[in-house]
Amino acid sequence: QYSNYEGRNTMIPNTEFITTFLNIRDSDLEFFFVSTENGKTYYNVQLKRKLFSCPYCRCETIGYGHRMKTIYHPVLRDTNGYIKYNANRYLCKGCGKISMEPNPFAFSEFNSSYLLLDEVMKKLKNLGYTLGMISEELNISTTQINNYLDSYVVVPNLPLPESVGIDELHSPSLSRKNASYLCVIVDNEKRCLYDVLDSRSKDYLSKFFVSKTREERHNVKYVTIDMWEPYRDVAQSFLPNAIVAVDPFHVIEHLCRDFENLRINLMKQCPYDSNGYYLLKKWNWLLNKDGIDLDNAKAYNHRFQTALNRRDLLMMIKDTFPILSEAYELKEYYRRLNKTATYEEAVEKYDDVVRLFNNSGIPQYNEFASILVKWKTEILNSFRRPYENRKLSNAYSENINGKLRTYITVSRGLGNFKRFRCRTLFALNPKIYFAISDNLKTNKRIGRKRGPYNKE
Repeated sequence: QYSNYEGRNTMIPNTEFITTFLNIRDSDLEFFFVSTENGKTYYNVQLKRKLFSCPYCRCETIGYGHRMKTIYHPVLRDTNGYIKYNANRYLCKGCGKISMEPNPFAFSEFNSSYLLLDEVMKKLKNLGYTLGMISEELNISTTQINNYLDSYVVVPNLPLPESVGIDELHSPSLSRKNASYLCVIVDNEKRCLYDVLDSRSKDYLSKFFVSKTREERHNVKYVTIDMWEPYRDVAQSFLPNAIVAVDPFHVIEHLCRDFENLRINLMKQCPYDSNGYYLLKKWNWLLNKDGIDLDNAKAYNHRFQTALNRRDLLMMIKDTFPILSEAYELKEYYRRLNKTATYEEAVEKYDDVVRLFNNSGIPQYNEFASILVKWKTEILNSFRRPYENRKLSNAYSENINGKLRTYITVSRGLGNFKRFRCRTLFALNPKIYFAISDNLKTNKRIGRKRGPYNKE
């Protein structure tokens, strides 16, 4: 139904729409209609008077007019909606004080509705939304959004997980002074973010684990790390019952990097535009990629003026560079072992693998051979499969790191670590919830005081 109310276009919607729209019962409404003015939509509402006791002395009250309150309520997408709430006032017969009826749409001192607060928190749960995007969509300031995040998300002191993954994230703007890395701790078993620290230093990590109870620390069974020694030292010192495993991806990364250094070194020794240079430059991917169909249909190769398939080209590389062929076979042997071997098989073959790399005479593999010796226990532990037949690794830590890195990038700079930690834990840990209240606080950083200046 349409009518004219004080010269404005108005619409009276049906009852079911009203109750869903405002989350109140139809029997509580005195009147409700929608009006538009200057591109804004107003939901005009007044509730029926009810028996109301004075909140100060509990005496009987009588009606004492109304007070208009405007509450931001963007319930419809791309619409600036406001509730014009004509609130009932009451006068106490005993003490003579005036009080307002309970506000069903917002906290008493807020100009934002419960629905808006709920929408903000739901969007903060998704790291795909930057503060700017939420601000633009809901038409509120980023300062408000930050205040809601600071006030409504409380990170509890969660017990240490059974399987801990430790990794780092480069972020000079968020890390502690004189540090460049954050420390990311994940729950490998439940596959969620556990905590973020603003330093990965040995001292800071030690303080973090010391803050946990002895029982919690002794309940940790597995710790996965990359090859940074302070992680291993801290785990061995404070998590005495934990099996420490090195992420196998980092081990393979070192191996492949050493192999690539050998290929590049050989390529640089070849005369430019020679057949050897051509093979190592154009067809090097045959040495590095998995799942290649080597027996594809032969195609004419203009350089060699004959029909060749990928297997022919790979064999030409091996025949031209015997040392590269040996390095390739060693690399692939270790990769197959890493992929398929059980813990018992790895223990049985490990010393032979170390001997093969040490006796290969390939200088580029010296680094990898020393890694195999230095991190023997931790590398062997990575072959254990305690959960769903998955090897112990930092795979989920790297997954979380990717999400955090993307969030930092799309946000175009973040400098408040407390808010970064709060939001990322809220978004990536299902045990972190939000609770809306009328108490607001802020975790705004306290900057340096402004120095003296001459005001013109």
